[in-house]
Amino acid sequence: MKVLVLTADANTLVYHRGDLIRDFAAHGCEVVTAAAEDYPHVREYLAEAGVRHEVVRMVRSRVNLLKDWITWLDMYRLFKREKPDALFAYTIKSVVYGCVVARLAGVPRVYALLPGLGFTFVKPETLKQRAVQWISKALHRLALKRADVIFMQNRDDVQLFADLKMLPQGIPVHVTAGSGVNLEEYPHVPLEGNADIAAGRIRFVLVSRLLISKGVCVFAEAARKVKARYPKAEFHLVGPFDPNPNRVSEAEVEAWVKEGTLTHHGMVRDVAGLLKDMHVFCLPTWYREGVPHASLEALSTGRAMITTDSVGARECVPKGENGFLVPPRDVDAVVKAMEFFILNPKQTVLMGQASRVLAEEVFDVKIVNRIILGAMGITGEGRHSFESAPCSEGVGA
Repeated sequence: MKVLVLTADANTLVYHRGDLIRDFAAHGCEVVTAAAEDYPHVREYLAEAGVRHEVVRMVRSRVNLLKDWITWLDMYRLFKREKPDALFAYTIKSVVYGCVVARLAGVPRVYALLPGLGFTFVKPETLKQRAVQWISKALHRLALKRADVIFMQNRDDVQLFADLKMLPQGIPVHVTAGSGVNLEEYPHVPLEGNADIAAGRIRFVLVSRLLISKGVCVFAEAARKVKARYPKAEFHLVGPFDPNPNRVSEAEVEAWVKEGTLTHHGMVRDVAGLLKDMHVFCLPTWYREGVPHASLEALSTGRAMITTDSVGARECVPKGENGFLVPPRDVDAVVKAMEFFILNPKQTVLMGQASRVLAEEVFDVKIVNRIILGAMGITGEGRHSFESAPCSEGVGA
């Protein structure tokens, strides 16, 4: 069985779907990946797994039906050349274009995963946003009708698509616990007896693309207020600048660093190595997440959480045992949660332990990949079945 994995962002082939790609190969599949970039570290990683990587010209930050013909052409040529038995497409543009083009190219089986809906399904505030949303909904409807199986990452997204009548009748829908997290690559680093926590030197960290809707500015403002009251506290911002119009500018981050509010680490390859030195993970997002992968990494490492009671994000603090859910865009609520951890060091440790338990019981990548492989009929090394799975949901996110 030959599987072609299509995404807009090449980095996710390593950091979000590397385990799945290795599982495809371990079950006897020939795997080809395709993305908008050809990064050396991605190609090297994939080559070590016996996977070939191809490039599809694609602008991932926006949809332009008049200019994206070159993306459709590249996809069509790729599908015709590779003749895969199955397409596994994820990220929005890969799904809305890939599913349709794959059918035109004669790909026998099409699997679509929607890892998060981003800005597309947030209530529009301008005429332009309404137009973009209308086009996006039409493209999703067109694409998902061409899929054999649909994967989504939280039940809120499934309910939204059901309410909008965007889930085609008879096509199975499976809910996975986000992308899952490799518990061995992000090992538990216990905080019992940590001298810095006991002394009030709590280190808060946000790992994300630097987008306003990911709560980066909220994090910085909360850090400024907490730092004024508790100068020993540290705040760490990890992630690259992004071309998205919703981006946080270099000038803003530089100002935060210069005034001593936070430390910016930029793009970090060894996130696990960084998280082991942190104490509390904070992601005050209102972006419509699938389930934030950085949050899963923090859970696996055993870090207490501060995140928002919003779609996708709330999955990471389901019962309040491992952290706090705060309202989106509420700086004062983030400040209050941060102060709690500074003033209650034992809870920082206990909630971190609860995070690791949640990662093990719900978000283990082995659980997630088992759902995907089963739905695709990949049952063992060298064996596969193209029988369609029943309409059902997998392990809930």
